[in-house]
Order: sequence, then C-alpha cells, then structure tokens
Amino acid sequence: MENGQKTIRGLFDGSKIFNIPKYQRAYAWEKEHLEDFVDDIENQKLDKDYFFGTILFQEKKEMSDDFENIDIVDGQQRITTLIIFMKLLLDQLRENGKESEIRRLEDRYICLYGEHKLRVLQDDNDFFKSYILGDSPLSNGNVRTPSQERLRKAKNYLRQRLENYKPEKLREFKDKIERTKVLTYSVEDAAEATLIFETTNDRGKSLTNLEKTKSFLMYKTYLASGNPEDHLDTIQSRFGEIYRDYETIKNRVDGEDSILQYHFIAFEKWNHRSEYQDYVQALKNKVNKLVNDNRPEAWDFIDRYSRELMESFVIIKELLLNSEPHLRDIFALNREAMFYPLLVKAYKLDESDGRQNFKRVAQLIEIICFRVFGIRRRRSITGREYLSRRTRDFNGNFEELINQLEQFVDWYCNNDEFGRYLSSPDFHNEVNRNDKNYLFWKYENHLRQTEQPIFPEMSQEEFANRGPRTKFSIEHIIPQNPGESKVVEKGSTIIAEIEENFLHDIGNLTIDPKSANSSKLNRPFEYKDQNYFRKAPLKTQNELSDFLNQETGQWDQDSIDQRKEKILEFALDYWDHKKV
Repeated sequence: MENGQKTIRGLFDGSKIFNIPKYQRAYAWEKEHLEDFVDDIENQKLDKDYFFGTILFQEKKEMSDDFENIDIVDGQQRITTLIIFMKLLLDQLRENGKESEIRRLEDRYICLYGEHKLRVLQDDNDFFKSYILGDSPLSNGNVRTPSQERLRKAKNYLRQRLENYKPEKLREFKDKIERTKVLTYSVEDAAEATLIFETTNDRGKSLTNLEKTKSFLMYKTYLASGNPEDHLDTIQSRFGEIYRDYETIKNRVDGEDSILQYHFIAFEKWNHRSEYQDYVQALKNKVNKLVNDNRPEAWDFIDRYSRELMESFVIIKELLLNSEPHLRDIFALNREAMFYPLLVKAYKLDESDGRQNFKRVAQLIEIICFRVFGIRRRRSITGREYLSRRTRDFNGNFEELINQLEQFVDWYCNNDEFGRYLSSPDFHNEVNRNDKNYLFWKYENHLRQTEQPIFPEMSQEEFANRGPRTKFSIEHIIPQNPGESKVVEKGSTIIAEIEENFLHDIGNLTIDPKSANSSKLNRPFEYKDQNYFRKAPLKTQNELSDFLNQETGQWDQDSIDQRKEKILEFALDYWDHKKV
C-alpha cells in the first residue's frame, strides 16, 4: 500500500483484507465516541475536505486467495466503526437505491467474494460477521464478551441514528464518507511498525499506561534484540493475552493501570515510593539504561517483565474467581486495592498443597482490613510503605511474612484497642455501615453454627444483596428516638442518659433487612420482640429475648451490656491474629 493521503473510497478499493492483530485490544468505543463519529459526518460539508486521521498499517508478505492482507497497527476503532456504519447505511439506502450500486458498495466496504473486508480479534470475529455485519438476529443471549456487547450497542446506536434521516440525507452521508481524506502509513515488518507506533503514540495522546508500556517495550525490543521479528511476536502475543484477560475482569478492578502498579510493587526492584508511583517512567529508566549501555541482558529484562506482567493479570483473574472464604471476605470489605500486590505475589509463590500458605495470608489480610481499617478506623494509607516493602522483599518465606503481618496488627490495632473500639458507647456512629453489617454477618453465622438448632450459614451473596428492600441495615433495639417510642416519657432526663451511654452501643444493635427495619419504626422493644425478633430468620434477633432483665422482663442497659460482652468475646476470638 502506498503511503500518503487518499480518500476512504481509495483506501477500501481493491481486494484488501484488514486484520486486527492479536496484540491489539478488543473493540472499546462507547456511546460518546459514537456520537462524535456521527456528528462529525453530519456536520461535514460536501464542498470542504474532511480528515479522518492517520491510520498505521503493516503489510503482510503472504497473500491469501488473491487478497492483500494488511494489519491495522493504529486506527482499528475508527475503521471498525466506519464499516459498521457503512453496512447500516447501505441497508437503509437499499430501500431507496439501485440494487446493483448497493452491491458494488458492499463489495468495497463489507464483503468481497465471501471474504469480509475486516477481520476483528478471533474471539469476536464470528460474532462480528454473523450478528454485526450479517443478518442473524441479535440479542443479549448472543453476547459472550464485553467487546461483543460494545459492538452490539454500537450497531443499535448507529442504526437508531440513521433511521432518523431521509433518503437524500443518507446519500449525502455516503458521499461524504467516500470523499473523506485519510493519511496512511504502511510498513513492511513488525519492527518498523513498532518504531512508528512508539514515536507517534507516546507523545501526548491519551493512552493508558498499559498501552504506553506495550508500545515502549516493543520499540525497545526492536532496538535491543538481534532477532526482533520473533521477539516482537512474543511481546505482541503476551499483550494480546493481557488484553483478553482484562476484558473479563475490567468491571471488578480499579483499572488496568492499577494492575500495572500492583505488579511493579510486587516484582520489580525499586528503592523509593516515587518509583512505584510513577512506575511507567521507572520502567523506562531501567530499560533505557540497559539499551543505551548496549547491555546484552536488555532483551532478557524485557522478556521477563512482559511474561511476569502477563502472569500477574492471569493471577488477578484467578483471585477474582477464587472461592477461598477469607479472600472473598477481603472483597466484601472493599479494601483489597492496598493488598493486591501481596495477594498476587503470595498466590504465585505458594507451592504448598491447596495453597494453604496463601490462605493464611488472606486470613491475616482480612483481619487487618476489619480490625485496623474498619474498627480502629486507621487512615487508608496507614502502613502502605511497610506493606509495599515487605511485598517487594518477599521471596517465599511464608512464616516470616506471617510474623510481619501479625506485627502489623499489633502496631495498628492490638487486642486492647480492638476491644476498646468495639466497646465504644457511640459505636454505631463511629463505624461505617459496611463494617457494621460485616461484623453482624459474621456474628450471625457464628450463632448459626454454634447454637441449636444449627442453620446453614448466610452466604456472601445474601449479605452483599443491595436490593432496596432486602439489603441489610442496622436496627436499634431500643429505638433511636426513645421518647417517641414511649420507652421513657418525652422530656425525661433519662433520654439524654440513654443516648449518651448505650443507645448506639454494639449491644443495642442488630442487622435487619431494610424493609423489615422500616416497618418497626420507633416501636418499643416488647412490640418488636413479639412481632418480629422472635419470628425472624436471623439468630442475631432470635437471641435477644435471652438477655431480658429477669426481674422486669425489659430490655435495659444490663441487657445491652450482657449482649455486648457476648459479641466482644466472639469478635476477639474470630479476628484473633495470633491463631492464624
């Protein structure tokens, strides 16, 4: 393909087949990108030049059935969207145009002699041909990957936009697209493509750090390796795997760049926090020095880094699918980000049967998440530097790591502090909702397994339910407005004493589904106990009658104190870091 400026019509003319290479990410455009795409075409004037941008290609040496194969190195999102748009536009024009003309246009832009003009990534290619460019009925049930869902949404959005235009406007769209200018740059080998991609895409464009890392490593491989073609294929293949793994977990992690940082903390040799905070630059500094000094191990470093980075993405995917209870608990507490580097490294280095060492580490991290950051309410960055350095230096000595994590708990929330913060008379207001719910979830399961009759444990899915009526909330046993409930007379000085000393005490709290909580309002304990607590499917409510004052039959401060002691005994035992 000749380099330089040409029209879209000229770009697609002939027997070219465009491929999206395996190292590229899948289709990623969202609604805002599609809106801009259509708006730009609509606002373009026929008598004015419109520029589609620069597209970087790599020409393949082999031919297949007389077709010229071309890889899209840069510009695949635009070309994919353009072909979807043209297919839908031609479908609309067919109702009002000449069939022979429409078929010639379909041969140019969509499919020629049974060969589609664009081949997307392998996982999506059949879907793309059958449901996006083909006439097979498209529904949610056909979708298997996040990129297929974006393709489906793109097709639906573009079709809806085109349905709003009259035939003459649609023909104008077709003419505008065919006249649109595009600047193409075509190279013959992957090494040259890598060089251009690096120098054009790491200079101010909005790339993710993962994309910058890929292009940088490919470029440095071209400079450092005596056999760049094979090595570039290796890098491309690994990043292709990374993109595919990330597609399956992207909605459950805090971005691909975060995973890059987790990996750097865990596996690279850094000295200062600034290095893992700006991990892309730190990586570049390391590789540039090796390459500039003509060190033979430059390629070895790139090879090792890209392989281990790929492995880290695989491990995080496995962690997210892992059913280990304490690991699931860390996710339930929503504090996993700080501990991901250690979790990844411990998982990778554990060679014990059933990964028992990793399970111990996960249990201690869950204890830290709940005790230190939940109940003790330490700042979210507390101990981050210590944990990062312990992670960096961890070499598989799990007993040493266990001792370090136990020490972390003693430093930031020892047993005395843990008990004291649990015993606070203002516990309800001092601890966030998720941590309170989490504590009572664990306490509920403790009662179900230790007190007759034995019940199955409440699942994490049930605990994590966020339905407006079924999600869990905190119920005050003596209600928050004791005067309104006639626990004491309005205006009584006892109200202030109740509110100050035990209204928000842990012993006066329990979990309750939102709908049930709302129905109790500020009713007195006797009413709630007879009509709700004794009949509830929760043992944390069933047990309340066991703590009534035996003389008065009332729920009072002694009841609250006794129940608090029982909860404290459970908590100090369940979250005992010395028993791991």
